[in-house]
Amino acid sequence: MRRQWTDSSREAWINRRREYCERRQRPDPLVLRGRSLEREREFIEKNLLKYVEVYAWEMDKHPLNQHPAPFAGKLFLPLQYMHDDKEQVIHFHEGEDLNFLVYRFYDSPPADGFQGLNFITGDYNVGVPRRRHRYLGPQPYVAGYRFNDKAKTARIEWLDKYTKTMWIGKERWKVELYFDDAVGGWVSRPRGDHE
Repeated sequence: MRRQWTDSSREAWINRRREYCERRQRPDPLVLRGRSLEREREFIEKNLLKYVEVYAWEMDKHPLNQHPAPFAGKLFLPLQYMHDDKEQVIHFHEGEDLNFLVYRFYDSPPADGFQGLNFITGDYNVGVPRRRHRYLGPQPYVAGYRFNDKAKTARIEWLDKYTKTMWIGKERWKVELYFDDAVGGWVSRPRGDHE
């Protein structure tokens, strides 16, 4: 999926890049194509990954930011690390805080008889209360949500900082860039059909 540009959003993006280059006293990438554009791609990719890591929130803690749902629909919730996320579904309303819904669901204990690898205590009962998020990896973070407007669904983009894994359901995800001729530079590919 490619970004949809309006004249104003295209001009704003180009101006932000031009101002950044001027502040850093770097030449405009539109002038120096090859090497400069490759360096720009590497720089943007590195900074987007940092951004994802910084703004992801750890499942052990209450989220600091709200993430209002763009529409009413279903949220798929995996019960284990890199596991099918369609086993558990909750419904949400437009504008409802998805971060709070996810936190509330995963901070509760799993169902009686639930079988899975608890990454915190293993199979030992050491007095640590069982919580659903402890089955999602050694250090699970919520990095964002992938929305499907047609199906009215949302899936959680997970980041495990210990294993350095970015996953969604049984698949891995990554930050992707593409060269957009409309702005003459590298742009992040939208994840899902909402930006």
